[in-house]
Amino acid sequence: MKAHIRIMPAESTGKDLPAEPGLSLLQTLQDGGIYLPALCGGEGRCGKCRIRVSRGELPVTAADRHCLSQAQLDAGYRLACAAFPQEDLDIELCETGEQDFSTVNAFEQDHEEPLGLRETLFSLTRNAQSYARQVAGDRRLSYSELQEVSKLADTQGRILEEPSVSGTCHIYREQGKILHISGKPESLYAVAVDIGTTTLVLALVDLQTGQIIGRFSAVNRQREFGADVISRIQRANTGDLSLLSRSVRTQISQGIAALCLESAVNAKTVKKIALVGNTTMLHLLLHMSCATLGQAPFTPVTLDMLSLGSGDLFAGDLACETVILPGISTYVGADITAGLLFAGIHTKADPVVFMDIGTNGELALAYQGSILCTATAAGPAFEGGNIRWGTGSVPGAISQARFRDGTWACTTIGNRPPVGICGSGVVDIVYQGLKADCILSSGRLNTELLPAGELLLAKNPEGRDIVFCQKDVRELQLGKSAIRTGLDALLNHAGLAYGDIHRLYLSGGFGYKLNLESSMGIGLIPQALGRKISLLGNSALGGAVQFLLNPDHEETLYRLVDHAQEFSLPQDGYFTAHFIDNLTFD
Repeated sequence: MKAHIRIMPAESTGKDLPAEPGLSLLQTLQDGGIYLPALCGGEGRCGKCRIRVSRGELPVTAADRHCLSQAQLDAGYRLACAAFPQEDLDIELCETGEQDFSTVNAFEQDHEEPLGLRETLFSLTRNAQSYARQVAGDRRLSYSELQEVSKLADTQGRILEEPSVSGTCHIYREQGKILHISGKPESLYAVAVDIGTTTLVLALVDLQTGQIIGRFSAVNRQREFGADVISRIQRANTGDLSLLSRSVRTQISQGIAALCLESAVNAKTVKKIALVGNTTMLHLLLHMSCATLGQAPFTPVTLDMLSLGSGDLFAGDLACETVILPGISTYVGADITAGLLFAGIHTKADPVVFMDIGTNGELALAYQGSILCTATAAGPAFEGGNIRWGTGSVPGAISQARFRDGTWACTTIGNRPPVGICGSGVVDIVYQGLKADCILSSGRLNTELLPAGELLLAKNPEGRDIVFCQKDVRELQLGKSAIRTGLDALLNHAGLAYGDIHRLYLSGGFGYKLNLESSMGIGLIPQALGRKISLLGNSALGGAVQFLLNPDHEETLYRLVDHAQEFSLPQDGYFTAHFIDNLTFD
């Protein structure tokens, strides 16, 4: 007989789920559409998928004891990934703070984009010639354009019945293509979407003015299948591709609906959607096989620009073209192509570097008309992953830290009581520890000053010590060396030095919040480039917006991809020889 799981309070979810034999409680919740983060992919290591049993029994597992305090166990807390219910349960979902996940949806744009949308007036004429020929001449219209032209026939019919109806229509075109026909002036919109591994960000753009009139951001709910792309590739390849695809499609549909509602925009006036993301995120969106993404030589199904109808992907009243921007390689995806567009890499005469730091660090060096691109597995430390008290950018995450007079002064996101440490806080802690000799240049903790073998930073609301330990330092060292050595290897391959670099464009949420003094102090960014840094913010979203506003950028994106060359770091002797050297903080 199947056990049943009731989510409490029942009036908030109305969920009563059957627990299939052999499935963990986490899998049961996922199958039922209930979101819980599981950054370790459900392996019982991260402790993020906590629930509380209010009725019934779940035995305590080794994973529970590893991640939860005795007080929490006594209060009924368990890890959903390690629980296999044998009887009916009432459970409560624990607050994760992820609904308030701090995301960067801003971008620093120092120039205006030309608007590709043009409005013309058209006087209706009833004659033997078709409306399509009257509007387009000899050019053959697509089916979507003909659907717009059919509105002319509707208007003509109403003129005969209602003399007050005008015989003039407003036609909106982009590069000659008909986007919309209306009997009166009308505002038209587009949506840019950045599908990040951690977050999902949307922008609603007015196509007439170029202004962003609404923004939406949320944690990517695919985190319930794992924090990184490798975890999600593995889940997709073991039968969960449909769940992952449905998750992101539903969330984007909800995000567009929320934007339209908040901005009082009719979804039918959204005429274009542009999507960017890393190659894995786009494969999951498109429900494409990930079988060869996680193993050498890492062959994707496609990297090309793709145009399809909104109804092929999203729910709601949308009826518009949806464009997936092109990528460069499996690990240098469309989000980086869009970022390069946004940074204006194609317009720079002097050598410049583009850097996006996260779980994967993507780097590009533009010089002599070429773009040398690479990606390095930096690990999740820059996003709070694999850190004992690590967390994402949620309220209460320690984002800044200073060591003064023998004590730590920590600043948290939202000035909330501390709950953990996010990526920028990790970098600050190591830099401050180095300055105070609590951490040696080798990365070892100074046990003469730290007999407990850890840095005591603060206490969480439950009174537990938030600490930074030796393993945490090692995690940052690995990530820091991967990024720094990757940058050095690119320059070495091109025969360039730091002094030859005109500008370093730092992209992404981590870079936008990063304390540059700390990042240079630990050797993540070379001191010689400190004064050449430009913070872009969310350049992937910015590039998608530019694409929507300037049709000429379709050709620009093709040129960027054509000029890009992928550089393999694992096969580069310089990278392998210097990776160990860059682990230290000298």
